[in-house]
Amino acid sequence: MSNVHSLRYSLISGVAASVTLLTTPVSSEEVRSCVIVPSAVVDLSVAQPGVVRHVHVGRGDTVSSGDVLVELDDSAIAVEIAVAERRATDETQLSGVAQRVEVLEAQLGRMRDLTERALVRQNDLDRLEDQLLALYQERDRLIAVKDLAALDLERVKAQLAQRILRAPTDGVVTARIVDPGEYASEQRPVLTIATLDPLHVEVFVPLSLRGRVAVGDTVDVLPDVGGTEGSEPLTATVEVIDRVSDAASSTFGVRLRLPNPDRVLPAGVRCRVNI
Repeated sequence: MSNVHSLRYSLISGVAASVTLLTTPVSSEEVRSCVIVPSAVVDLSVAQPGVVRHVHVGRGDTVSSGDVLVELDDSAIAVEIAVAERRATDETQLSGVAQRVEVLEAQLGRMRDLTERALVRQNDLDRLEDQLLALYQERDRLIAVKDLAALDLERVKAQLAQRILRAPTDGVVTARIVDPGEYASEQRPVLTIATLDPLHVEVFVPLSLRGRVAVGDTVDVLPDVGGTEGSEPLTATVEVIDRVSDAASSTFGVRLRLPNPDRVLPAGVRCRVNI
């Protein structure tokens, strides 16, 4: 009988232990996933198609916003700029009309004086005024043509600027797809840049912790990289809390913002968090 009582006691103890495990509150150690990723990954394409002349960066290079990354051949546009500059700066016709206007204005002044003294017929005065009015209209037309030429010059210069691809943000080049001599188009990327400052920490948290985290909270993050044993945790800030949960895993997503000013912390590594 003692063996039967012992077996019954063991079974009861096992059930009790199972109940205790099931009723234990979910802890922060049960965070399902924690990954550190770039805050942005940008596939860069050229604004206009063309043959690549220079590629100034390669995989792993650090770039700053505004840096020249890729240059396309611009020989044809350089000729267009020269022509547009010539048109925009040509003063020949406008100067000639301006001189004729000065001459006629002086003649008109003298003729009006003679007309008042009845020494010149009114028809001659009217004819001179018509000639001067036509010159005014021609001058205005030439000024408009010159203004349009200046705008055309700006348009061609803008096209030239589009032959140069610049970095839109600070980051690290993770992929270089083209080389000099290749044809680049706006349909496919030529470079990929990842932003490593700040980093994002993507965390999937059990639904039982939803009330324990809010936007703006600070969270300790410990990256799982070499040399982190015994290291001090890093401080990240809760930036986004998903409003839609995952029913299959009973989790919801949380995104943290982790400063990385020296870019010493790599992206694409797992981590641990303390929520």
